[in-house]
Amino acid sequence: MIPEIVATLMALGTNPRVVTEGQYTRYELPDSCRVEVVDYGDSALVVETVCAPICSSRARIYNKDNHLIRTITPTIQGIFPYATLDEHYVLHWVDNTDLILDKEEKK
Repeated sequence: MIPEIVATLMALGTNPRVVTEGQYTRYELPDSCRVEVVDYGDSALVVETVCAPICSSRARIYNKDNHLIRTITPTIQGIFPYATLDEHYVLHWVDNTDLILDKEEKK
């Protein structure tokens, strides 16, 4: 399964770096963007991350026909939720909002 955003960028001439390890595929796109896909056979977890200048992610589940099943709501609150996958493909969220705030805003 190639996520729609990756397919669109490839059609525009972008050549992502692709890393595949079993059911996991990572598409590293220009401008600090990446798309991670965990293929479960009948569905796939797709995590899209953009880092410009602060990393922020969104995660969605698609069926095998590339139709959206649901959007995963971050387990944290913040303007810049950042998603990571551990070695078991479990999704973890971190709030990156503090990284962009100055000293006054952090008070």
